[in-house]
Amino acid sequence: MTQAFTQLPQQLDFEGANNFRDLGGYPAADGLVVRSGRLFRSDHLGKLTDNDQLLLAELGVRTVIDLRRDSERDEISDRIDDPNINQLWLPIAAKGADVLTLRREIEKGNINDSDAEQILIQANKEFVEQFSHVFKDFFAVLLDEKNYPIVFHCSAGKDRVGLSAALTMLAVGCPMESVQHDYLATNHCTQAYINGIIDGLNDMPALKSTLQAVKTLMQVQPAFLQAALDTIDTQHGGIDQYFSEVLAMGDVARSRLRQLLCE
Repeated sequence: MTQAFTQLPQQLDFEGANNFRDLGGYPAADGLVVRSGRLFRSDHLGKLTDNDQLLLAELGVRTVIDLRRDSERDEISDRIDDPNINQLWLPIAAKGADVLTLRREIEKGNINDSDAEQILIQANKEFVEQFSHVFKDFFAVLLDEKNYPIVFHCSAGKDRVGLSAALTMLAVGCPMESVQHDYLATNHCTQAYINGIIDGLNDMPALKSTLQAVKTLMQVQPAFLQAALDTIDTQHGGIDQYFSEVLAMGDVARSRLRQLLCE
């Protein structure tokens, strides 16, 4: 039975990942529902524990897609112990998505709340303007049945992963309400983790003025996703044209993706 909409998303209890969740349960086109256990989104997998490795095996994960830039991977490489899991690197290296560098700049007092918001809005525009080829490669992976179950992740699992998840949901016909719900769910899925960081900064008086900027950086807002969608509309004439003309996801490919992801 499909979960009630208010119970989505399905967050998994990983010890070393704060934002690992199943895209299953959302309504799609033609009365279908996104299947559980097929496609997962997450923050980085560099702190997975031994128990987490067992959970990955239980989920049957076959493919991990890492959307981070090389410097992020150098600082925290994924811990995937199973050699049979295929690890793919599809970097989206937008300046505004370099969370580690941005956080350091915020802690130095160089970025305030308003700056952080504008940086993330610009980053989402750049995802479309400069990295659509990565989303095309991403969908090529999703269209290959042998790759499932799949986990895709970036550093925080919110911006690059957020747009990737939104595009995937739109491709199989999920309504915008569901897309926005899943996108914004990051804020409550990571609330305890963010509160822990903020509490730590509260003990550092020199950084108190940057607390809201840190919070903005680590959360998502409707305006962030909307910036990407507006760029798609402006530059490509709408989401359907973007899928077919830029991402090689025309009607046939989208129907195939529904077959792979929905029931």
